[in-house]
Parts: sequence; structure tokens; C-alpha cells
Amino acid sequence: MIERGILYVVDPAANCIRQQVLTMLKYLNRARYKPYLVVSEDAYLIEHARKLNVDYITNPGISTASKINIGGICRSIEQFVAERKINLIHSHGIQACFVAANLAKSLNVAHISTVHLIDDSHKKKGLFSVGTDKILAMADHLIAVSEVVKASIDSISDNITLIYNGIEADRFAETLDSEQLFRELGIEKGSSLIGVITTLEPGKGTDVFLDAASLLAGLREDMRFVVVGDGPELEALKKKSFSLGIGKRTYFLGFRRDVAHILKSLDAVVIPNLSPGLPIILLEALASSKPVIVTDVPGVREAVSESEVEFVPVKDPIAIDKAVRKILSQRMVAGTKAQEGQKLVKDRFSVQQMMKPTESLYLKLAK
Repeated sequence: MIERGILYVVDPAANCIRQQVLTMLKYLNRARYKPYLVVSEDAYLIEHARKLNVDYITNPGISTASKINIGGICRSIEQFVAERKINLIHSHGIQACFVAANLAKSLNVAHISTVHLIDDSHKKKGLFSVGTDKILAMADHLIAVSEVVKASIDSISDNITLIYNGIEADRFAETLDSEQLFRELGIEKGSSLIGVITTLEPGKGTDVFLDAASLLAGLREDMRFVVVGDGPELEALKKKSFSLGIGKRTYFLGFRRDVAHILKSLDAVVIPNLSPGLPIILLEALASSKPVIVTDVPGVREAVSESEVEFVPVKDPIAIDKAVRKILSQRMVAGTKAQEGQKLVKDRFSVQQMMKPTESLYLKLAK
């Protein structure tokens, strides 16, 4: 069987990119394809690439690539791949797409780019920058991870395939230690834990979650709140929790690798996103059979309905407060919804359902 070399060029600016690239590296059919990795810089991704025996290099220049420095960045990557047979490049992230498109031209191979987010941040970035639309148009083929993302890029290319992100549903469905987080935080088992797992940056609505938490704090003395994730808004959110009077009841855990265990300890997962998209954490929480409250932003209803989750309007802490109270007071109903959500993820968002069409594209485009 012919082995094709796939070079992944990655700028993991968002956690969803990091997780999906890792899933691809782990589940890629090694009998047909050999993966290589070029990443801007990410300790977590690099550590797991090593464990998966993936050859890699780091190039921080990917994150700041522009017309003025792209030549040097590509030459350094070409040195890495000089003795390796590369049949196709698969990029993740806008900056990575820009680098990969130029590299693919130099190597005379096809280039696929996965569009994970709707991102206008690169449209006005200075004299030597290239607009997002122009960057994506440089790819030979685009993968959109949701219908809302596909709609946002439909005018850019005639070669777009919709492939939903897939997760290791069985891993999140495992019977894990549901008391781990209680022991870690030093709180009694039986206390109510409501959590948000996200990147602490604008557009994620974590401040709205804290506003809702301040309302929920009066429901029970043992009500506690967990914020998992890191990002530029961390310190501001910590200050906000104390200004709301819930600082001592809110735990900021930073970036965590044990999300599956943390989910098992939560009574409910809140996803207060302000921006369109289909969050990976939504699929992970449902796979864990946990009650979910999610803002009704474009993209979410592609995956779920009121049969699996509680929808709330954007920027509405009162609605989040009411939804959490409903879940805690109607646990049997919430449990039934959670079970429906778990079944949905297993049926529609498995790793296999992501990898099969992805590898079909590889087979079609790789030289």
C-alpha cells in the first residue's frame, strides 16, 4: 500500500484547533498516511506529538507571518521536509493557511485548510498583512467544521467540504472518578458545582457566566462555580468575581488536561458563547452525559435541539440562572436530556465520522 506524507501546518490560536489536530494525528490511518507536524509553538500539542511518534518542528514565525517574512519561514520548513516525502499539506488556522499556501506552491503539492472559526481579525493588520478571504482563497480545498462557517466562506472558494469535528465520545462516556474535583478543591461531595470550560478571551461570554453565578449564589450555601481555561481575560474575570461577591466560591483552574474528569464532577455545564460556531466543549459535555446550557448562537442548532440542551439568549445572565435552577430542580428531566445528548454525539460526531471524509480528501488530492 502506498504511504502518503501529510504535513500538518498549525497555529493553535484556539483550543478547538489544538484538540482537533491532536485527534487527527492520533487516528490517522498510518498504513496509508505518515503525518508530520509544523507548529507555531504549543507545549501541549508538541508533547502529544512526541507520544504519537510524529516528526515535528516548531516555527514561531507562523503566528506573525506576513508578505515580508514568508520567504524565510518557508525556507526553514523546507529544510525540515527536504528528506521527507510530502504529498499534501493540511493547515489549521488562518496564519497557518497563509504559510502552508506558500509552502505548497514551493513544494508543488496540494493544500487543504480547515476553517474552524469565523474570524475577521486578519482583515486589517497592517501594510504587509493579507486579508482573511485572500488567504483562504489560496488553498486548493477548504474544510468547514459547521454550516455557519461554510456559509461565511462560500463566496471564497468552489471547493469546500463540510466535515464536522469529531471527538473521542467513548472516552468522555467512560465511568470516571466523579469526586476528583471535590477532593482537589477541598469541598464536600454533594455541593453543587456549575462550570464553564473555555478560553478566557472576548466572545466567550465568561463574564456573563459570572453575572449568572452571582444570582445563583443565593440558591444554596454550598453552590460553587468552576472556570476552566486560560487567556487574556483571566485577571479581569478574577477581579469581577470578587466584585460580584462570589470570589471565594469561584475556582479558576486554568488550562487543564483532565477535562473529562472535571466534567464528571459538574452538575451543569454552561456555554455562554457570544460568537457563532459549534463549540467542541458542547460535544464533550454531551458525550459525558452532562446537562448543558448553551447560548443560542448560529451554528449550535446544527448539532443539538431542545431535546438535548437548554438554550438561552446571548448575554442573558438571568436566563442562565433560570436554566440552572430548572436543571437542579428537575434532575430526572435533565438526566433524560443528557442521555439523549450523549447518544447524539456518539451517532453523529465520532472520530470516525470526521476521519473518513478527511482521508477521502487526502486520497483525492495527494500526489
